[in-house]
Amino acid sequence: MRRLFYKIFLWFWLGMVLVSATLIASTALTHSRSAEDERWRQRYAPILELRAQRTAELYDRDGASALEKYLSSPERERRDSVRDYLFDEAGREVLGRQAPDRVLRVLAEARQSPGGQPRFFTQERVAAELTAGPSGRPYLFVTAFPPRAMVPRSLSRFLFADLDREGIMRLVAVLLVAGIFCFWLARHIASPIGKLRLATREIANEHLGVRVDGHVLNRRDELAELARDFNRMAERIEALITAQRNLLADVSHELRSPLSRLNLALGLARRRAAPEAVEHLNRIERETDRLNTLIGQLLALARVDSGVDLQRKEVFDLGTLLQEVAADGDYEARDRNCTVTFHSALECQVEGAREMLRGAIENVVRNAVRYTAEGTNVEITLVSRRSQSGPRALIQVRDHGAGVPEDALAELFQPFHRVPDAAQQRSDSAGLGLAITQRTFRLHGGNVTAANAPDGGLVITLELPVNRTGTEVV
Repeated sequence: MRRLFYKIFLWFWLGMVLVSATLIASTALTHSRSAEDERWRQRYAPILELRAQRTAELYDRDGASALEKYLSSPERERRDSVRDYLFDEAGREVLGRQAPDRVLRVLAEARQSPGGQPRFFTQERVAAELTAGPSGRPYLFVTAFPPRAMVPRSLSRFLFADLDREGIMRLVAVLLVAGIFCFWLARHIASPIGKLRLATREIANEHLGVRVDGHVLNRRDELAELARDFNRMAERIEALITAQRNLLADVSHELRSPLSRLNLALGLARRRAAPEAVEHLNRIERETDRLNTLIGQLLALARVDSGVDLQRKEVFDLGTLLQEVAADGDYEARDRNCTVTFHSALECQVEGAREMLRGAIENVVRNAVRYTAEGTNVEITLVSRRSQSGPRALIQVRDHGAGVPEDALAELFQPFHRVPDAAQQRSDSAGLGLAITQRTFRLHGGNVTAANAPDGGLVITLELPVNRTGTEVV
């Protein structure tokens, strides 16, 4: 129900149902009242003349007492709930009774009716007929029926009594046609929005070549304009990011040559340098090595962005790769009296560029070794998780350092970003390792996140989809 399509469809269909229900209710009220009036006329028209003659004859011949006894007899009151009134030529009720207002309102009009023909007043629920007694004296006989049924009763009578099978079929057909039309209309509106959402998701996943297709662009409404604006925005973003990546790669390549010449000149200078210049030459060599490392990372970042290494995809066991990375990290951690361990009993087959992923994971492990406290252990674990898109492998690398400020976690994977904590600054770190890792895993359909452990230290979680044709994570 959270999807826009279903919301649009249900609201449109509900609107159509309400409009149909209103039409049905108004039709029911009109039809039910018309049918009730017709039944009323057909039932009482034949006997109204007899009752009028009987009443006038009884009063004219036997007097008011006989008429009053006849009208108030228990048997007659049990038979029907109508009330009869007899008016003389002067317009007075012969028994002196006070007639209801609805009877008094129709007296003048009823006197203009031709004799012997009953007149029905449907609004007041009154029937009247001119008659005469045995003496020839004219009278106006009026019968007051119970008021109309309430609207709910009329509607209920129409739905459950007057509405036949054919009417029910028509009602179902109206609702079905309205549902189909509303479904098409909701799809017509929501489909371009869904395509825009998918294109936006692809752009967010750094698939910059994605565009909204022509089915949306060919529409003649605001959604087509939105799609065109989106495509222009995507083209501009792709051009800017491509230019940035190309510049980064070109500059890195161009720096390689002067850096090589600088190393050659440094070697020649060492041969002829005086003893007091050795310290300065050593400093130049260290800075040259750092610059060479930085250029290597920039080239690695450019290769990741280009996706050239993805052409050498293969299916391999992720647990075996992590064991190799843990062994190499443990060897490097000995200088700080630390260890790197790997814990997992899962067999997990993934598909991707093996060496590319290996380098990305090594960046995280080396970063953990660099910042963990001396004498502690860097833990690498492999766990499983199931999601709507399929099984996922989760690699967690946990150190026992000082952690990262909470407000800096979101920027941890930005290029050249460094933790704003002087205690954790390292002059030999350019801030590119985690950025390379994140982009590598996103290219493989995964993700990288960071969080502080409750008891101290940083936990980096690397997520990859499990190969569906291989052995899944259990």
